[in-house]
Amino acid sequence: MLFRARIARAVALVSLAYLACYLYWRITGTLNPAAPLFSAVFLAAEVYGAFNLILFVGMTWDIDRRAPFSLQSDCSVDVFVPTFDEGLELLEATLVGCSLICYPHTTYVLDDGRRPEVAALARRLGCCYLTRPTNAHAKAGNLNAALARTRGEFVVVLDADTVPQPELLDRTLGYFVDPKVALVQLPQEFYNVDSFQHERDTLSAVPWHEQGLFYRVIQPGKNRWNAAFWCGSPSVVRRAALESIGGVATETVTEDIHTSLRLHAAGWRTVYHHEVLAYGIAPQSLAAYTVQRLRWAQGSMQLLRTRENPLIMPGLSVAQRLNYLASMLPYFDPFQKLVFLGTPALILVTGAMPLRVGGLTYLLHWIPFIVLTTLTNVALGRGWFNYLAVETHNYLKLFTFLRASPQLLRSARLRFRVTPKSLSGQDRLLDRRLLLPILALIVAEVGAGLLGTLSLLGVVARHYSEPRLAMMAIAWLLVNVALLGNGVAVVARHRYRRRAYRFPLALSAALDRGDGRPVGATVHDLSLLGARVTSTAPVAVNDAFQLVVSLPDGPLAVDGTVVNARVLGNDQTQIGATFNLAKSTDRARLLAFLFVSAPPMQRRERVVHGSPTAIGSADSAPSNALSVR
Repeated sequence: MLFRARIARAVALVSLAYLACYLYWRITGTLNPAAPLFSAVFLAAEVYGAFNLILFVGMTWDIDRRAPFSLQSDCSVDVFVPTFDEGLELLEATLVGCSLICYPHTTYVLDDGRRPEVAALARRLGCCYLTRPTNAHAKAGNLNAALARTRGEFVVVLDADTVPQPELLDRTLGYFVDPKVALVQLPQEFYNVDSFQHERDTLSAVPWHEQGLFYRVIQPGKNRWNAAFWCGSPSVVRRAALESIGGVATETVTEDIHTSLRLHAAGWRTVYHHEVLAYGIAPQSLAAYTVQRLRWAQGSMQLLRTRENPLIMPGLSVAQRLNYLASMLPYFDPFQKLVFLGTPALILVTGAMPLRVGGLTYLLHWIPFIVLTTLTNVALGRGWFNYLAVETHNYLKLFTFLRASPQLLRSARLRFRVTPKSLSGQDRLLDRRLLLPILALIVAEVGAGLLGTLSLLGVVARHYSEPRLAMMAIAWLLVNVALLGNGVAVVARHRYRRRAYRFPLALSAALDRGDGRPVGATVHDLSLLGARVTSTAPVAVNDAFQLVVSLPDGPLAVDGTVVNARVLGNDQTQIGATFNLAKSTDRARLLAFLFVSAPPMQRRERVVHGSPTAIGSADSAPSNALSVR
């Protein structure tokens, strides 16, 4: 591991050295006086990328720093679960997970929806129920209202869809032995590995998702600079630290990073604990993903225009300022992307050249630059930098971030929009609408490429002062179209599955059709509502049955109904089943298995040749969380 880190750093140093030489050459020897504005904008886009690379190297140079740890046995802990309009099933799973946290605590449901059914659910699961007369300041206001009515020394914050593992507090409270530690942030990991932001890789133990680089590499790297920031959920916060800065920040829609700024400016320390100890639900559709990313971008723009802009806010170190800047700059990436999309098209349409050197000369300088830059991202990305996937998501976010940019110049009050946690009948239509600007870009790029090709062939009377640069522009356009087209393809092929996520596990079971002769079966794709079952039992649609499923903590009997059946051969029948969980205790057990035990199991099973093996026997995997380092 140390050897790999040294290799990664060596690659980064070589890259930065060449980067300095390349930019010096670009500034002193390539600017075209015949097209000064075009030339300057193109150079600015490259300088912006170089600056981002320098910040990335600084953040990811060392991701192994560890804070002092000594767990105390007498801490008082409140667990806050803020909710507004999330489905009861999601919330119920989270509260069941909270009840299984080993360390003594009190769980509070903070209901801004003021729903009687949520109050009843909280009572049934032994949680305290809190609400307030208004929804002022959305989630931040909800948390502040609860702080005023509770007394725990430490507060765990969990979104309504984020189910904790039993060891969450045992693995995090020990950092607070340092009296200056205000916050311990945990990675956001997701159990629905078929989400929009996941790659479709069935062989990976830890499936790649779009936030993986941030939570696996960047946030751990921020520990070195005391710059890891609050991401809301899942986290543990010292109450005294929050109270010392006036509570959770309410001035922006990104209350978490804003609150972190105030904590750091006040001299508090933060810790990022690099272990998965809770699982949430990732955005299922492009529409939900866009709601979430738009809120993040708008909140960052709000923050940058306030006096608490990290570049000017008193109390921060230089390293902290740069770390915050590095996490906010990606919201300006669309402007660079538009330059790189527009430059080749502008060359081919107008004949203007942003360079005064020949195409071959530029290529000989540019190829080492792009190769070394990519190698640095890959090496310091520690396996989480997937170039194609990263660029694809960047293009899909392009117009979303552009929509947020006016917030940098105006002070309009924004409405906090909760990220949709479930699919709706409109998602497919909304996704297609969101693709329209991307499709327009593809058409424009293809049109410019065709014009350039016809010009080079002499079909269209257009002169290029540097034909090689024009040919490079055509090749560049093809790359742009491929990246944009891949984003469209990702959205188009994304499948909208069942209302409830089904975990792709395999559990041994016995199926009883009511004749007292149970037959062996295997349960696949399990959810609270149903499953796919394979068995030798002859069944027909609408048949009722009882299924005894082998869970790690013992057998669970559930009543079910056959929805569909298909003969597979070898006397095996594949059954689509729905469940009827009459007993609340059975429901709680299945919820605990699905949302506490199954997520780490799901991750382990993905490495067994891409197909799950039956579990539930004596050598089954334990039900506690899998630590991921």
